[in-house]
Amino acid sequence: MKIFAVIGLGQFGHHVAVSLAEAGGDVIAVDSNEERVDRIKDDVGQAVCMDATKEGALRAIGLDRVTAAVVALGELDLEASVLVAAELSDLGVSRIVARAATSMQARILQRVGATEIVFPEKEMGEQMGQNLLMSGVVDQVQLSTGQRVAQVRPLRSLIGKTLVDAALRQNFGLNVIGTQLPSREVDDHGEVTERLVYNDAPGPNTVIEEDMILTVVGDRDNIFKIARED
Repeated sequence: MKIFAVIGLGQFGHHVAVSLAEAGGDVIAVDSNEERVDRIKDDVGQAVCMDATKEGALRAIGLDRVTAAVVALGELDLEASVLVAAELSDLGVSRIVARAATSMQARILQRVGATEIVFPEKEMGEQMGQNLLMSGVVDQVQLSTGQRVAQVRPLRSLIGKTLVDAALRQNFGLNVIGTQLPSREVDDHGEVTERLVYNDAPGPNTVIEEDMILTVVGDRDNIFKIARED
């Protein structure tokens, strides 16, 4: 089992730690705030309340054996983030993901050992802007490869075509891995309920319908090209 460390359990760090644990990782969650540690202790393998900037503290709790570490301290805690990233680097942690708010912070963190930088506030803002601009993109998740899995309401010009005729792979580099269609059911009392019918194995002759949502994998720009704007 892979072992992960998350240092800093604010909103961002908390969600990262819980997501890693839910995915099957063994997570060591660290924060100096006892309330934050108490809040997450039942969701991760180990929750530790301590000052991670103290020399030797991270080694004492076994962080020299982790697969990867996330430095999720707040944007105002640059000094603490630098100290933690440097200590993790000295411990030999090969993958150190650090949170930053600016490009200057990112450069500093990289110089002391961070191997990857994330800008959660920036990325969240971009995501919201994209979703507002492109109402046809229902939901999307970025993969570690850089590609995205997205649920899309397709362009009206694609409605009525089969997947093979729409040629999304050839024209846009997108693979369709699922479809959803709303279905209405009427019970014995005449009450109508609506639910989504999923098809996780659409064939080439599957017809793209008016209310259909396509689940596709591919580059962000190409996903937006097939998403309707209304």
